[in-house]
Amino acid sequence: MIVAAGIGAAVAATPGPATELSPDMRPVLVLQPPQGELMLVQDSEERRTHLPSAWRTPAPDRGFSHALLMQLSQVSSNWPWRTLAISSSGPESDSQLQTLPGQDAIVAEVHAELVDLGGKVEFRVRMDLVTVRAIATPHETRVRTQVEYFAPALAADRRRPRRGQALFAAHGRLDDQVSTAAADLSQFLATIVARVSVPDSLHPHNSTLGELGLHPRCGVCRASDPVVYLQPARVWVRVGRLPDSILALPLQSARALQPRTR
Repeated sequence: MIVAAGIGAAVAATPGPATELSPDMRPVLVLQPPQGELMLVQDSEERRTHLPSAWRTPAPDRGFSHALLMQLSQVSSNWPWRTLAISSSGPESDSQLQTLPGQDAIVAEVHAELVDLGGKVEFRVRMDLVTVRAIATPHETRVRTQVEYFAPALAADRRRPRRGQALFAAHGRLDDQVSTAAADLSQFLATIVARVSVPDSLHPHNSTLGELGLHPRCGVCRASDPVVYLQPARVWVRVGRLPDSILALPLQSARALQPRTR
C-alpha cells in the first residue's frame, strides 16, 4: 500500500498542545486509480478494443493515473482529507478501511476510456464513490454515488485513424484533455470530501441547472437538477433521472438541452 501524506499528516508529525487536544478528524481518501491501458469502447455495444496504432503513445493510459496521483498528492494544496491512501483493488480498499475504526472515509474507484461515437471519440472517466462513516462500528453507513466525466468530443474516425493522428500524438489534444480531467477530478473530490466533515445544515445552497446562464448538452438532465460543483467550463450535476449519479459535463452557450447518447 502506498500512502501519500497530506498537510494534516505533516502537522501531526510535530504535535503541539492544540493538536493533542483536537485530533485530526478529517476523512481519509482511498483512491483506486485506473489500471492498465486506455481502451476504445464502441458505445452501442460496450465492446472494448485497443486504440488504433496511429493513436498510441509510449504512455498506454496517456499518463492519466500518474497525472491524477500528482494532483491529489500535492502537499501544498491543503486538501481536506487527512491522508491519501492508494489502492489497487476493491479488497485492498476494504482492508484499508478496516484500519480506520470509528472514522470516516471516501473511496474513489476510477476508470478511464475513450468512447467511439462514430466519427467522433470522447474521453470519459467513471468514478465510483463510496462515502463510509463510522467505519467498523455498529453505526457504519455507506452511500454510493456514480460519477461520469465527459470531455469534449474529438472529430476522429477509428476506421481512418491517420486522419486524426495529430489529436492523439503525445502532448496533443487528447493528452491535454487527460491532464485537464485529472485536475478537474481532484478539485471535485476536494469538494466532496470537504462536505463529509461539515453538517448538512451548513452545506452551501446548490443552484439548479435552470438557474445557470449556460447549460450542458444532456438528454437526461432537467432544469430542476441540482448543481453539485461548477467550474468555468464544466458543470457537475446530480441527475434526478439517474439515481445516485452525478454527470460532469462541458458547458455550452446554447439554451436548449440537446440529447446525449450515454
